[in-house]
Amino acid sequence: MNVLFVLLLVSACSAAKLRPKATTSHAWLLENGAEYSQIIFSPAKNLFFALANNRVDVISVSPGSPFVQMRFDLPLPGQMLAVHPDGELGAVAHNSYISFLSRVGLTPVVATFTVPVVGTSGLIVIDKKACLWPNYGQWTNIVCVNLEGDFESCSSSIYGGGLAFLHPSGSWVYSPETGLSPQSVHKLATNSTCMDQLWDNPGWGDYHYGNHWWFSYDGSRAFLNTGMTVATTADQNTDMQVHGYFNASTGNNPHTWISQSAQGDHQIAGLKPDTSNITLYSWPYLMPTSTIPFPVPSDPRATNPSPQQVHFADDGLLYTVGKYGQGGDLWGFGFIKFD
Repeated sequence: MNVLFVLLLVSACSAAKLRPKATTSHAWLLENGAEYSQIIFSPAKNLFFALANNRVDVISVSPGSPFVQMRFDLPLPGQMLAVHPDGELGAVAHNSYISFLSRVGLTPVVATFTVPVVGTSGLIVIDKKACLWPNYGQWTNIVCVNLEGDFESCSSSIYGGGLAFLHPSGSWVYSPETGLSPQSVHKLATNSTCMDQLWDNPGWGDYHYGNHWWFSYDGSRAFLNTGMTVATTADQNTDMQVHGYFNASTGNNPHTWISQSAQGDHQIAGLKPDTSNITLYSWPYLMPTSTIPFPVPSDPRATNPSPQQVHFADDGLLYTVGKYGQGGDLWGFGFIKFD
C-alpha cells in the first residue's frame, strides 16, 4: 500500500476525533438579575440587553463579572425586544404599544407610543424605525413606526406569527412563517418607511427553515437551528439556495445557538440540545474540529448548568450565557479566551 496514502488516512482518522481546544474560561452568576424572557448580544457595544417583565437591563461582562450597567423601566409588560445593529437604539413591543429605548449621556430614555398590534412574533429596529410582525390572524400586515410615533401598515400581506431576522447588512429581513406547512420564507427590504417584500424562498415545500436564523460573519450564509445552511445574497437566483448541513449531515442536525468569529480562521461555535459542551466547526466546510466545556461559575448555587447562548465578539472572546440552579432561575454570564 502506498505509504503516503496510509499517512493521509491516519491523519484523516485523527482529525475526525474531536479534541478539547486549549482555552481559559470564566463565568459568574448575575447578582440582582431577573427572570429574563429574551437576551440579545450587541457586538457593536459588547453588551447584553435583557428583557424582563417590566424592564430592560443592559449587562456588561467585559472585563470581569457581569453587572447591570443601565436599566430601562418599562411602562407596560414587554413582549419582545429588538436592538439596532449599532447598539444605540432598542425597542420593546407591548400589547398595543411600542417603547423606544435610547440614552442621553448616562440617562436612560423610554418613549412609548400606541400601535395597532396586540401581540408580536417578530420585531426589528433599523433606519430610525421599529417594525412589528403580528402573532395572530390568518393574513395580516407588518406595522412600522418611526421615532415620533407615526405608524404605517405595510402593503404586503403575511401570515400571522411570522418571524423576523435582520441580515447583517441591515438591508433585508428574512421572515420564516410558523403557522403554515410547507413553510415559506419571505425576504423583505428595509430601505423605506415600511417593509417591501422582494421574493420568497425557492423550492417551496422542499425544506423546513426552522425558527431561528444566525448569519455568517460576512453575511453570505444563514445558519438555521435545524442545522441547515442557506445562501443569503442580493440575487434572487441564488438567495436561500441550500448549502447543506453542519457536519455534512443529510438531514436535520439541530442546534440551539450558533455564532461565528469575524477573526482568524472564522471558526463557528455551536450549542446542541443533547450536550453541554460547545462544538467548534471549521469555515467554510462546517465540519466539527473540537469541543470545549461550557463555563460554569465557581459558585455553589450554580448547579444544573443549562447553556443558552454563545457569542463571538470583536475582542476575540467567546461570550456565554447560561441558566443555573435547581429551577434554572439563575442567570450566568462568562467568556472563553482561546490560548
